[in-house]
Amino acid sequence: MSATAAVVARQINPLDMSTIYADLAGLYPENPFSIDARIAERQPGKLRLVEPVASREPEKQVATGGLAPWQVKKVKLYIDERISHGIPLDELAQQVRLSTSYFSAAFKATFGVPPHNYVVSRRVEHAKQRMMTTNAPLCEIALDCGLADQSHLSRVFRRVTGTTPSAWRRYFSRPDGAVALQ
Repeated sequence: MSATAAVVARQINPLDMSTIYADLAGLYPENPFSIDARIAERQPGKLRLVEPVASREPEKQVATGGLAPWQVKKVKLYIDERISHGIPLDELAQQVRLSTSYFSAAFKATFGVPPHNYVVSRRVEHAKQRMMTTNAPLCEIALDCGLADQSHLSRVFRRVTGTTPSAWRRYFSRPDGAVALQ
């Protein structure tokens, strides 16, 4: 082994090599081990990976770059208090004293979804709560949830739950739940 190869061999992290192997295996999905044979043909004596990446146990990764617990609490409370109003991203970021771009990335790292998707899901949950506890018309519930109108509520509700608000309300207002959701 040359001096350069020895230096490179010491600097390559085994996890990086498994990532490279996984990328190469994606190019030849019919037989990932064919990569080893091709490397051996071109460069005999070079180190080859023979263990598939999937056979290893995944290492636990610590989530970094997320929001602090006090920030999570403050953002959730702010969203729930202002659910019937528009909630711009910069206002959410100001609540926890972060830049908009950093807040967006930290929010996604913490909640697993972007801020807009989280707010939409909270609006749908608020609409469900209103439909369960009141007989208010859907147009009123839509406005109360911060949505433009009943059709906006229907589009958003269907995208999140897979059913329309009126079908959901009918299903959950029946004591026996006999009507199937459409």
